[in-house]
Amino acid sequence: MKTTKTPNFAPHFIFLSALFILGNSVIGLPYRGADKYTFLGFLLSFIVLNVLCLFVFTLDLSRPLLFLAVLLSFWAGADAFLELLEFISQTLLRNTPKILILLPLVFAVLVFAAASDLMLFKFSVLLGIFSVTAVIFFAFFTAKDFNADSIIIKSLPSGNVILTQTIPYLKSVTLPSLLLGFYAKTTKSPKKFAFGGLFCGNLLLAVCILNSVLLFGSDFAGKLKYPYASAISTVTLGNLFTRMDGFAYLIFFASVIVKITVCIKIIRFIILGNDKFRC
Repeated sequence: MKTTKTPNFAPHFIFLSALFILGNSVIGLPYRGADKYTFLGFLLSFIVLNVLCLFVFTLDLSRPLLFLAVLLSFWAGADAFLELLEFISQTLLRNTPKILILLPLVFAVLVFAAASDLMLFKFSVLLGIFSVTAVIFFAFFTAKDFNADSIIIKSLPSGNVILTQTIPYLKSVTLPSLLLGFYAKTTKSPKKFAFGGLFCGNLLLAVCILNSVLLFGSDFAGKLKYPYASAISTVTLGNLFTRMDGFAYLIFFASVIVKITVCIKIIRFIILGNDKFRC
């Protein structure tokens, strides 16, 4: 008798992680107050993220840690949802009541939250491939206007300056990304794929941040409410595609939905008290 193997969706975790890390961060980063040290702050936050994720994988997850994971999931999911809602209401549907924007978003979140991990993985692969292609495409077509002086550091700044530029990334990227360590445990994804996902996700987000900073300059990018969407709006392809914003909006929607869904699944998994995850 033939035995059916359980499908290995561990590689899909990389695409899911990439979308999760983009999340709502790709909408607003770099945040207000960014200067030429903003990308240095991002790199430092990535180092901190890897160190903290090692703890998530190696330490016994006690009840207090699981409780913190639930709180972090609530905060990260709500933050992503509200930022997407605000973005849509301010850019796409300015004259539309927020309740009419809210209802379709809530429906989409509930559909994905109720779906299996398999569906979420497949969705992540499909939209992940699109997002990677789109991010590279936009970077290529805006590269002619890049100014490397925006990120060149001629002298090391003070500790306070570095901390000021790092904190926004620690808050919006590092802390939520720790949840990927918890989700890797629930889906039994190997550590190498979890850390591969962290690397690929941060690399993709780095390209998006650099796209805005190198195009507009760090100071001006830090004053824009939605820097990456503004950067993409400068891309035109002849008379056929005069504006490419719609492709960016699909990235925003897909990444936020994935981020919220993962947060909900973690909350549900912990609250249900799965013995394999509890200590």
